[in-house]
Amino acid sequence: MQTTINDDRDGSALVAFALLFRFFTIWSNFAAGLVMGWIASGRHIPRAALFALATALTIVALVYWALLAADHHPVGLDWWTNLAFHGLIPAGVIGWWMVVTRHDAARWALLPFVMIAPVIYTMFALGYGELTGFYAYFFLDKSALGWGQLLANIAGLALFFMAMGAALMGIRSLVGRGPRPSVAA
Repeated sequence: MQTTINDDRDGSALVAFALLFRFFTIWSNFAAGLVMGWIASGRHIPRAALFALATALTIVALVYWALLAADHHPVGLDWWTNLAFHGLIPAGVIGWWMVVTRHDAARWALLPFVMIAPVIYTMFALGYGELTGFYAYFFLDKSALGWGQLLANIAGLALFFMAMGAALMGIRSLVGRGPRPSVAA
């Protein structure tokens, strides 16, 4: 739906689709679709991937609603896709991870895995920004911030991902105290 909304602005559906991937939100939501589809087909997903996805989607929702929503005013169908990307999909996947996955899926040794996707995305975003001048998020805009502030922001994001992962792990441990269904994930 978002590709269709952006089609007129971006020139073609293919370009509109590709340009969506400038945003970590789309990376995370696309991953959620792939992972949940994989699980729905009866296949196994590693615990670390589920935990990293829940953490990424938590951050997508928190960063959007705390830092970006005040300056973003979508209308029409864009309002609905925005709600899905920043609210409904994160809430659904995080809730599913909290309630349905096995209790032992909340292992502290998995915490470093929450950094894999953000590190890859940050490298992509900085490279894309350097080539095009477009930075999807103000806190990664090297041209506006300079290297010192940018590196401080990246360190802050790394700590934020780790802290959010630890918070989710703690909450998951509390939620997981009851009996669990036998889901392989």
